[in-house]
Amino acid sequence: MAPATSSDNDKGAIKIALQQSFERMTAVTDQIDWADFLELAEMLPRVRRTYVTGAGRSGLVARSFAMRLMHAGLPAFIPGETISPAAGAGDLLVAISCTGRTGYTDYMCRRARELDAEVVVITANADSPLAKGADKVVLIPVPADAGIVIQAEVFEHVTMLCLDSVFSVLSDQLKIDLATFRKRHANLE
Repeated sequence: MAPATSSDNDKGAIKIALQQSFERMTAVTDQIDWADFLELAEMLPRVRRTYVTGAGRSGLVARSFAMRLMHAGLPAFIPGETISPAAGAGDLLVAISCTGRTGYTDYMCRRARELDAEVVVITANADSPLAKGADKVVLIPVPADAGIVIQAEVFEHVTMLCLDSVFSVLSDQLKIDLATFRKRHANLE
């Protein structure tokens, strides 16, 4: 039998790292207050428009969620995009920030409140400035002592999975079947 190569060892290390990520995510999801996500799912069809924001990787999670809302037939926008309409009363901003201190996201929340839009913040830090200024906080309880790299990794993955679950609940509530979903899915590709 051939001796193990560094490539084989690297594959093992990657598999172990993935398993550790799953364990950290499971530990966090076991502590989530699912009523918060259910409340968000119930809010979304009632608002006039939903804006979703975040910076960096949280911004990518936000964009993915906005796409899911569009698939559900709900008007969803990313602030700052040229096709985003004016926000105001009756609208909702969903802001995603692990630390709850991201400057861009904080500005968007303050601006949304000035325009009388409702603000939901998804964060790992319930005591953050973003959380304190929100109408509703959805906590992803990633321990801060995990270190910012691990904390952000777990936060982003768990938030993405939870928001995909919100979409699944919405799909059931709004009775979106596969044919309807396919009509809304991108086809100019």
